Amino acid sequence: MAPASPDSLKASLAALGTDLGRVSEPGVSGKARVHSTSGANNYHIYTGKAGLAGNGLFAAKGFGPGELVLKLEPDVTSVLDSPRLGVACEWCFVTVEEVDGGGDGSEGEVKLRKCGGCGVVRVCGEACQKASWKHHHKYECKIFKRLYPNVLPNTVRLLLRLLLLRQNNVLPQSDWEGFLNLQHHLEDFKAQRDPQSHNTWQNIQVMARAAVEYSGTKEDIGKIEGMVGRILINSLTLVTPTYTPLGLSLSPTAALLNHSCTPNTCISFSGPTLSVRTLRPIPKDTELTISYIDITNPASTRRADLLSRYFFPCACPACSTVPPQTLGRVDPPLTLAAALSPTQLDGLETRARILIQESLDPTILAQGPSARLKPLQEALALFGPHKTYPPYRQPLAALRAELVLVLLAAQQWVPALAHTLLTYFHVDPFLFPEAVHPVRVVHKWVLLKLVLQVAAVGQEGDEGVRALERKWGLEWGVVVWGLLQEVEGSVAGSHGAESRFAAEVRREGERFRVDVRAGPYGEVGPGRKGVEREWGKLRKVADEGLAWWEGRGKGV
Repeated sequence: MAPASPDSLKASLAALGTDLGRVSEPGVSGKARVHSTSGANNYHIYTGKAGLAGNGLFAAKGFGPGELVLKLEPDVTSVLDSPRLGVACEWCFVTVEEVDGGGDGSEGEVKLRKCGGCGVVRVCGEACQKASWKHHHKYECKIFKRLYPNVLPNTVRLLLRLLLLRQNNVLPQSDWEGFLNLQHHLEDFKAQRDPQSHNTWQNIQVMARAAVEYSGTKEDIGKIEGMVGRILINSLTLVTPTYTPLGLSLSPTAALLNHSCTPNTCISFSGPTLSVRTLRPIPKDTELTISYIDITNPASTRRADLLSRYFFPCACPACSTVPPQTLGRVDPPLTLAAALSPTQLDGLETRARILIQESLDPTILAQGPSARLKPLQEALALFGPHKTYPPYRQPLAALRAELVLVLLAAQQWVPALAHTLLTYFHVDPFLFPEAVHPVRVVHKWVLLKLVLQVAAVGQEGDEGVRALERKWGLEWGVVVWGLLQEVEGSVAGSHGAESRFAAEVRREGERFRVDVRAGPYGEVGPGRKGVEREWGKLRKVADEGLAWWEGRGKGV
């Protein structure tokens, strides 16, 4: 193959868009086969045969829920998505939205500064600048500078880093061999004919040529194409502690975790550190599994996603059961038989998904939250006549989550709170049944923050919030106290007691307690009965609040 000219290569990369290869489910991995897990015994796990899935990771002892199974930092290679390069530190991954202080350990507003060489990456302080430069950026900087203002896609930047670290004898041999032992599925990519897929064979070829051109590697182009395939199949989504996607992460060890639609572990990140924690009790010699995709979808959708993205038909118990299950329960369509035919159900859900995507169209986004509300309201209205439609079934659950974000942007506090409470009571217990599931804990934390905001605008005289308070007699201090207890009781098992998220919970919790101690409840707080009383009121807001709000002529 003749080498591409620099200009034609840049044009090909630009045609790909900004980023490729990141899976959509935060913190999930692709499929792996063979790799010796160095240090695995330190965490009481071992590598073993996992049937048709090849090798996997297994528990060497029994685990309880919320226990740390694996903690990785040295063998994890992570890069930010291109749009996130301007808002996150490229070493510790703290974002400007966090009040953390980043890698230097201080508390306060995060301020990022550009690299003076390339102008592409940013760091939060001197400590992260030195660490990043010493570890990898001194090899990348001149390449990024030459290409600026163009920025390489995330997949190319991850591969470029691996090649540069390898060339400069920084990448440990065991990590390199572990990477090469991962599956690449090139033959499957070559045969793929999905026009909607960005990860086509043609795109893999473009990315491989870019890696060869900019790294100067002497490796054969076919081998580099295989490396691209390995990244596309085995990379995880790098996320913030609250599960906002940040970029791509690759770990040969974590890639050994196979998929299940009822996983028994979950991956989280605290900065560059990857942790795997149990969701429920795991007996000795049980395989450890994670989810590769959004497992809240019905079985038919899950199987299609896994086949198109990872090239294997799912044979996990949830998909093999007749009828198939979602999160341990029979798929919801069966409960709708008396109300909707399969054709009607499919038409309803397809139309709702189209409207959700319409709300994300760049032209709609540019018009602000009021423009986004229109298609989302239309989508929500589709489900109104169908009272038997489960609130936890997709796409209704995802629609509600998107709607809450837009309502918050529009400062429509009361309907945003009602939808969030509906999720708290009727969606999350089904989609994330484990008390230590990190997504469920994060959702509780977001609800707590929302309640604080609602209470604040109520004190400022917001008429809608004041009407809500009068209708149900809500005591916001008791609500926050109860939510804080729930989060504090779960965060060590969901994220780890030493995680950045746990530190934020401790800081905010102490600040709130200072206010509570100064109030009528003193040191002891409102007590269990006081919290239970408020929870009864909150459930009424979840069940009746939207209808009440609509009846006041302010409906969403």
